[in-house]
Amino acid sequence: MTYLKKILLACAFAAVFAVLPVFSQTAYDIMKASRDRYEGDTAVYEMQMTLIAKNGTKRLREVSYFSKDYGDYKRTVMFFLTPKDVSGVGYLVWEYDQEGKDDDTWLYMPAMKKVRRIAGSGKDDYFMGTDFTYNDMGNRELSKDDFSILAEETVDGFACWKIRCVPHDTTERNSSRVYWIRKDNYIAIKGELYNRQKNLERVLSVKDVEQIDGIWTAKTFSMENLASGHSTLIEIKNITYNKSLDDSIFTVASLEKGRMGR
Repeated sequence: MTYLKKILLACAFAAVFAVLPVFSQTAYDIMKASRDRYEGDTAVYEMQMTLIAKNGTKRLREVSYFSKDYGDYKRTVMFFLTPKDVSGVGYLVWEYDQEGKDDDTWLYMPAMKKVRRIAGSGKDDYFMGTDFTYNDMGNRELSKDDFSILAEETVDGFACWKIRCVPHDTTERNSSRVYWIRKDNYIAIKGELYNRQKNLERVLSVKDVEQIDGIWTAKTFSMENLASGHSTLIEIKNITYNKSLDDSIFTVASLEKGRMGR
């Protein structure tokens, strides 16, 4: 789908919601609008990950990020640059806009000199020692959950819908997830993730939301693990949208190179 078509579609979608009364927007509609937000045909940026232990000790990681939207599917690749113990690690995701089709994900570990595919229950594991799981790092298929609107609340001064998401698969790591979705731009700015015992396990906070090249962009993500006391801060920097990117970047072969220049 071209850039112009996506912009027109996004404008039309926003116009429809603007004239609908609040009660006519279902929880599913809101979550779909959040998932389908326009995020550029391509995106390139740097990520700084700060892993914070319970005692306050911090570990910093620098990551380069590239994504490309092909309309019916999207591809993303990340390369870890520093520190030395994770330098060269690559993570590739192929997301599909197709009901019932799971994302394909691969992780390259230089020390093992091979690519490992992440599948099934492995996506519930934590991603590279952070407090985000592999599932958290991608777009979840809407058909996997039931949705309900719990309330309308204000978070950080922004009017939000409070949405509960309950998975059909009861063996998943999270028995439910609750998100606060901003009404003005459909970005989730707060999240609560509950474990299988239905206890609150992790809390997500999203800050520094602004428009860059006309695209609503969240620049700071924090995930706190209440069970372990560990937390992860992700900061997005030097964002460039709609830059030409070669398709070869988003292949398993590219992971083994371990790095891509901007």
